[in-house]
Amino acid sequence: MKIVVDPEARKELRETDRIVRKEIGKAIENLKENPLPENSYVIQLLDGTEVQCLKLQEENRNSELNHRVTYDIEENEIVRIYGVFPRKPGYTEIKKQTRKRV
Repeated sequence: MKIVVDPEARKELRETDRIVRKEIGKAIENLKENPLPENSYVIQLLDGTEVQCLKLQEENRNSELNHRVTYDIEENEIVRIYGVFPRKPGYTEIKKQTRKRV
């Protein structure tokens, strides 16, 4: 599969700490081979649209890596990354921001 990262998601990645960005980048790259890993699940946006959400979190809850990547699989050929969000703001904010990009 091909990975396409939307401009807003690319900006969010650039604004993320370098070490965390590297881990997120690896996880996104792995979506090429397995677009539905165990740590992904479907979320429903505020308008009812469903997208995938990739949970990236280390066991240590105080770790810097506690992010969610929202994405969709298009025609079984493209994984489109909509956003890279720190978990802290909560799912309502993640859903609002993703909806603007879908």
